[in-house]
Amino acid sequence: MASARENDLNPDVRIGLKLPFNRGKSGLFSQSQTTLEQAGSNIKNLLLTAKGERVMQPDFGSRLRDLLFEQYTEDLQDRIKEEIQNAMSTWLPYIDVAKVDITQDETDSTQTKVDLDFSLNYDPDRFDTITLNFDTDSESTSVSSVSSGGSGGTGASSGGGY
Repeated sequence: MASARENDLNPDVRIGLKLPFNRGKSGLFSQSQTTLEQAGSNIKNLLLTAKGERVMQPDFGSRLRDLLFEQYTEDLQDRIKEEIQNAMSTWLPYIDVAKVDITQDETDSTQTKVDLDFSLNYDPDRFDTITLNFDTDSESTSVSSVSSGGSGGTGASSGGGY
């Protein structure tokens, strides 16, 4: 069986499906070509799934949306970071979260942005960033993934509503 690193270097191997679902070039859905790219999709899936929403796995997901829609308090950012870390360590232990930044738009308090820098445990020099944009007025979320350098960064990016 090939290692994850070997699969990442093989242009003919697909790792999984990208989120959000979009029509792909070589099939019905866009597919991830690297383990890091698939890890980003897995993070999006985990953090944007509410606990209790997934059938047969009621503990899967996070309370991120609930927390983002709460009244702002001094400890809210710490509680959001803790929720992300807990969900990640439980469901995606192969991913290291390097940094979580939460920003609320100063001109529009209904807009909140969560930036998450991550890498894979076995390859900490390659990392990526996911940005989750929440609009508390419309309860919508847009997601983007932007490569943020690191040696051997993927250069992958995706975006769209989730």
